[in-house]
Amino acid sequence: MKLFEEKYGTLEYDSTVPCITATFNGFMSSEQFRTFLNKGLDHLIEKKPSNGKILWLADTRKHVVQPDKDTQWVADEWNPRALKGGIHHVAFVLPENVFGNASVKRYADNTTKKKAEMDVQMFGDINAAKQWFMNLK
Repeated sequence: MKLFEEKYGTLEYDSTVPCITATFNGFMSSEQFRTFLNKGLDHLIEKKPSNGKILWLADTRKHVVQPDKDTQWVADEWNPRALKGGIHHVAFVLPENVFGNASVKRYADNTTKKKAEMDVQMFGDINAAKQWFMNLK
């Protein structure tokens, strides 16, 4: 079910997993990126009570590089709010673009350095990410 759409991204809900899938379709300015992630987090927190566990699935195959300040913002600001909301699982479908790939890995490194209670995994396709999460239940 589509929840939100903007020029460079879409948020969708899949109750069978359950997950919110954030699909990135190009470069987002810092403001667009943060607004998009905040909307996604709002939906995650809204859907969590009826699902128990819920996955944030970032489909970044078409995403390009995101500035370091944005990946740091996710680790410093978005992750703590997600954890407070009971979100502990994040999966990435890795970007085709080498620069986008570096942004995703920077986020994962920043999250690991903070010793967050966030389980971040990376996958080559959406179905593998969904299967990983469903197998955790």
